[in-house]
Amino acid sequence: MAKKDYEEKIEELLEGSEKENEEVEVEDNEQDLQDLVGVLKSEMDDAKDFINQVGQERAESTEYYLGNEPESTSTLQSEFISTDVRDTVLFMLPQIMRTFFGTKKIVEFVPKGPEDIALAEQQTDYINYIIQEKNPGFQVLYSAFKDALVRKTGFVKVFWDDSVKATTHEYTGLDPQSYQALVLDPNVEIVEESVTMEKIIQLDPLTGEQVEMEIPAKYDLTIRRLKQKNQVCVEAVPPEEILIARHARTLEDASYVAHRMIKSASELVAMGYDMDEIEEYIGYDGSSLDPEAFEEIEARNPFDNMIYPDRNDSGGKDALYIEHYINYDFDGDGIDERIRVCTIGNGLHVLNVEQWDDLPICMFCPDPEPHTAIGSCPADYLKPIQAAKSQIMRDTLDSLGHSIFPRMAVVEGQVNIDDVLNTDIGQPIRVRAPGMVQPFSVPFVGKEAFPVLGYLDESKENRTGVSKASAGLNADALQSSTKAAVAATMSGAQGRIELICRHFAEGGLKNIFKIVNNLVIKHQNAQDVFRLNGKFIPVDPRYWDSDKDMVVNVAISKSSDEEKFAILSQMAGKQEQILMQLGVNNPLVSLQQYANTLTKMIEMAGFKDPQTFINTEVPPMPPTPPEQQKPDPAEMLAMAEAQKAQVQAQKAVIDAETDRMKIIMDDDRQRDIEEAQIRLKAAELMAKYGAQVNIAEINAIMERDRETIRQTAKAQSQGLFTGNVPPQNL
Repeated sequence: MAKKDYEEKIEELLEGSEKENEEVEVEDNEQDLQDLVGVLKSEMDDAKDFINQVGQERAESTEYYLGNEPESTSTLQSEFISTDVRDTVLFMLPQIMRTFFGTKKIVEFVPKGPEDIALAEQQTDYINYIIQEKNPGFQVLYSAFKDALVRKTGFVKVFWDDSVKATTHEYTGLDPQSYQALVLDPNVEIVEESVTMEKIIQLDPLTGEQVEMEIPAKYDLTIRRLKQKNQVCVEAVPPEEILIARHARTLEDASYVAHRMIKSASELVAMGYDMDEIEEYIGYDGSSLDPEAFEEIEARNPFDNMIYPDRNDSGGKDALYIEHYINYDFDGDGIDERIRVCTIGNGLHVLNVEQWDDLPICMFCPDPEPHTAIGSCPADYLKPIQAAKSQIMRDTLDSLGHSIFPRMAVVEGQVNIDDVLNTDIGQPIRVRAPGMVQPFSVPFVGKEAFPVLGYLDESKENRTGVSKASAGLNADALQSSTKAAVAATMSGAQGRIELICRHFAEGGLKNIFKIVNNLVIKHQNAQDVFRLNGKFIPVDPRYWDSDKDMVVNVAISKSSDEEKFAILSQMAGKQEQILMQLGVNNPLVSLQQYANTLTKMIEMAGFKDPQTFINTEVPPMPPTPPEQQKPDPAEMLAMAEAQKAQVQAQKAVIDAETDRMKIIMDDDRQRDIEEAQIRLKAAELMAKYGAQVNIAEINAIMERDRETIRQTAKAQSQGLFTGNVPPQNL
């Protein structure tokens, strides 16, 4: 065999071996998938049997809540139905919603250290923003709470929605620049396009001649924009759609949980599935769910008969889509891990299998039963009371009717029967002889039933904590009662509702915020900007910590809102007094603490955004310069004496200078007088004797004496200023 032929033979053998290995791997994968489907069917059948038993009670509770149960046993009797279940639930719901939504931050994340405080506050604000603003948090929790109070459990599903949403837009008269900017978007697909051309004349650079050309001027087009949602989605789930393993003690630890839904083919394609794969299993006719599930849906919505329209388009047809969350050793390492298996159709055709971390379904139960996943609810306690009160009221109304319209004994053939059966007031009865009609007198016995009704109302109050006294509706119950007695009545009645709120907070609400936080950290790969207190704050969840502790701000206390507001008002007054007396930088109260007090008061007054009225975040105050130390009293006295001596010395100098100037001025004045006299004498001598007097010489002599006096006064003045004045001159 040639070397070339030998190498070709080796390659063929190797290729054959690879093909055999691939076939073996495919067979192994198919076998593993079949084993998984078998486990899913077994777990789902057992969970459906368990949930169907619970579903019968939930459907009955729904009928009681809507006032359709208990039905009357005879059409000839009264059909009165008491509405204790509905009245109690509608009374409890406002208090529960106010408990959770009475504060701006439902849940707060707790920092692990001082360096983590700012990041924990950012997590708290952003997660609350996602649940309350980007999702209809109030409506979602209201639906879940109402399901829990009436139907034992309320379910909320939290997941990252990366489905594709398609929208169609039409544009007319677009210029070429706008057209290019639009079509260059990778998420835009052109459905229809038309262009309007216009002729222009340009100069050909080669020939230099003018050439007529056509260029696009306007565009008319229809586009389809495909955009992924890429956000956390929080939605309430009907209880009949959730399956839980029979032996589960809690929802989080259940070995099997499933969410069964009816999805259209278009929704499945938007979720990322291939149309060719799901096309075989679409065409849902409503027969895939159990009769008990139908019973729950029909009780909640009597007009929903689970019959879907027969549409010709494949995208509008429906299919049974189930998400299974099961603990299963899919990788063969001997340890079960939670995986999510997505199936379609009754045969559980597997669409996707992947490992899963957090169960995306959260459950609310008002009265959990230890070591059992599904507990009880107020409707379970009220249904017997509603049935008993309905029957008693029916009998009471029937007794009243018999006493008002008694039965008649008539002599056959002697009475007009139509007149007897006519119950209109004042209508005559025609008889052939007197005494042919005799009424059977039936006394009214309904008053004996009133104490029983009172006993049933008392039992209802004991079971639910809801009473007219606690609601403030019964004036007699609280009249002439002390403040302590009224407070005890209110506190005792609210205790049951507060316990339900605590179960909701620790059972489901914490899990919702934990899952939202983990989903944001895991999937959000870009910075986001959200509005908080009138400011736009950038946030990047990629640097967050996913294992922070959480605290639920449940507004539960023994005090009413009015009492809390009064206490906060007193506290604000004390804080103002401290700030006025000790200053802003006192060690007891800061401006931020004072702002926190005012913020709470504004929120309790019912205003959603306190930032409208005050700055909730107070900027740090600039540091004040340190105060100068006060000098010692002895030093102050010495300084005062020195200043006094200095002032006295300056006064002496000023007095001396004043005296010197006075001497000079007196001397000048005297010399002026003498000069005038000399001139007068000279004039007289000249007039009498004709003698000439040398006045200039006389003035020179006088001026010489004057200069001497001035120099002496100047020397004395300089001596005073320097402190060297001779004693004789002083």
